[in-house]
Order: sequence, then structure tokens, then C-alpha cells
Amino acid sequence: MKTLDDWLRWQETQFLTEIKLGLERIRCVAGRMGLLSVPVPLITVGGTNGKGSTCAMLTRILLLQGYNVGTYTSPHLLRYNERIAVNGVPVRNADICAAFAAIDKARDDIDLTYFEFGTLAAVWCFLQAKVDVIVLEVGLGGRLDACNLWDADVAIITSIGIDHVEWLGDTREAIGYEKSGIMRAGRPVVCGDPQPPASIASEAARIGAHLLQYGKDFNAEHVPQPALVGDVQRQNAAVVVTALQQLADKLPITATVIAEGLGSVSLMGRMQRIRAEPEVILDVAHNPHAATELAGWLKKNSVTGKTFAIFSILADKDIAGVLDVMAEHVDAWHLVALPSKRALSQDALSRFMREHGVSAPICTHADFQTAWDAVSLLTKKHDRVVAFGSFLVVSGVLEIIVPPMELKV
Repeated sequence: MKTLDDWLRWQETQFLTEIKLGLERIRCVAGRMGLLSVPVPLITVGGTNGKGSTCAMLTRILLLQGYNVGTYTSPHLLRYNERIAVNGVPVRNADICAAFAAIDKARDDIDLTYFEFGTLAAVWCFLQAKVDVIVLEVGLGGRLDACNLWDADVAIITSIGIDHVEWLGDTREAIGYEKSGIMRAGRPVVCGDPQPPASIASEAARIGAHLLQYGKDFNAEHVPQPALVGDVQRQNAAVVVTALQQLADKLPITATVIAEGLGSVSLMGRMQRIRAEPEVILDVAHNPHAATELAGWLKKNSVTGKTFAIFSILADKDIAGVLDVMAEHVDAWHLVALPSKRALSQDALSRFMREHGVSAPICTHADFQTAWDAVSLLTKKHDRVVAFGSFLVVSGVLEIIVPPMELKV
């Protein structure tokens, strides 16, 4: 493989492309590469919603304090490089390719998933860059996720909602148990869910982790308001501040830097306002919990005109739950099929929405460019466009209306 695209296409077709949880494969390869332990503090961020925002706040604060920070997140919106960032800057194609080559050499006959390749590549790049601290965002669940290979100095569980039920279970208690797998004995875990499932506290007690619970051990009362949009962001900020306090002996941070970091943080695709007239909002809300936060913000920040949705969602999501929350806030729906094996066609989604009682006009489009063109013709100055339902919706719209991100090759 000569290019990053070559490597990614190869991974998608050569190896296990579906989700396959478990740490045996990645542990073996990491051992061969000398990556089983890292010499710097490590923060693992799990939960259903709020992980990306939490990682962004952690990174911004640590960076402003002068630390070199490696941050691993997923999925990406525009470019794969977004997943692996050093000091907030996506790493170069050449560095990721070098990491993939090292992984391929070490794995021998061990099959790795796309996500496992990326996770190993991230840690390899961070050690090559000699970062001072690593922030890892859990991809799915926690207990069996690739990021859980490493022992976190402090673990974060942002929230617990119903999502990925085929992998994690269909109750908050079952999902809370899976998320709790990132805890470690004798180490702190910070939970930001104000009404957590009992499984989190019971698992912390069982393994001897030091649980700090939002609303009981800390709150957002004296936490500066972060720049990210949404009522839940101050709660996420309180989690971030509490987690960093647990690392004060290794990574001291001043209150001034915390306030500056929270006040200047940004994150693509999370209630992101990219135009004013008409207003255009992008949000990756793809489950009822995230949709509730989006709906609450739309209600609190209403417009005098109509709200047009550019929407699509994967078939394995709780579509009905998302519609129950969002239907009353949308005056017209514009649907696009997603480029994924897990996607519904736009016509199937339209039928589902009608059967579920959505009465607003529904239009279907072959692609995001067509949908955007149609919505652009219909909207007036005081209207609003909300693109949501999947990371793929946000990335599809971003590709059209935001100049391509420049990355060094």
C-alpha cells in the first residue's frame, strides 16, 4: 500500500469489517509491538453520548496548559486523520501509513478489525510523537472495546442511553455494565450521568474502583460555561474538571487554564451552527438521548420561520424513539439514503415515518447534494436547517457546504 486510502480500502475488504468485540486479537498484536503499556497518563472516555465533547474539552485544556496531547476519537466526519490527533492537529497520512505498516508486520496471521487497526495506529503514533498524555474515546461499549486494552489512570463514563442493543443489551442496567468495563481497581472513575444505572456503582464496588458520581460527589455549579452548544455541555464540563483533578499530581492545571479551555473549545458536528441566515445546525444525534438534547436546544432557541430537516439514520438505531422526540420540531423532512450496509433506503425510511405518525411533508433525495439544493431553494432568511440523525448525515452535508479540510500528505 502506498497511500492512506490504499490502506483503508485494504482493511475494509481484507479483514473483519463487521463489529467483533473482544481484546484477544489486539492484545496479542500490541504485545508484539511493545504497546501493551504506555509511559504517560491515560484517560479513557466511555458512555453513550457526550464522549466527543468530553474528549474535545480535555484536549483543549491540557493543550493550553502546555502538555503534548494525543487524542483518539471516532468516527471521523471528513477525513480519517481526524481520528488520530496530536495537540489537536490530525496526524499526517505518512505517519498513519507507517503505523499501519508496523501493525501489519506484527500481526502476522491475526485478523484485525478496521477499528482495531486504527486504535493500535493511534497509540503507536502517540508514542512516536512522545506525547505527555493520551485521551482515548471508546468506540462501542467499554468492557470489550479495543480502547479498553490499556489501563486508564482515570476513566470517564459520560452518560448511559439505549443504543447498540444488539451488542450491549436493551436495558440501561445491561449497557451500564458494559460501559463500566473501563474501570480499574484502585483508580478513579468519573460518571456524568445524573441518574446512572445501579450497575455502575455495583461494578465500581465489586472491582474496587473509586467512583465519583455527578450530583453526589460533584456538580456543575462552579464550572465555567463551555463554548459548546447544548445544556448538557456544562455537565460534561464538570466531568472533565473532576477527571483532571484526579490527575493533579501528574498533570497539574490552573483554574485560569480550565476556564480558558472550556471557553474556547470547539467540535465539528455537535450542535454546530455553521450559518446564520438561514440558520444551519449540524448534529450527530442518532439515538433518543442525543435527540432529546437537540430538541431541547431547538425549542429554547426557536426561529420565526420554518425548520427543515436533512435526515437519515441507520436501520439498527431506535428510529421511533428519535422521531418521537424530534417530530414536533420539524416542519419538513428531506431524506437521503446513507452509504452503509446498515442503512435504510430513503423510501423505506419515509414509509416508516408515515407509519409512525409523522404528518409533516417528506421528500426523498438520491444524495446529499440534491437534498441540499432542494432545501436551499425552499428556505428563507428566518428559517432553519437541521442536518442530523447520523455521523454520515453530518459528514455528507459538511462535504458540500464547508471547504475541504487541508491535511498534509
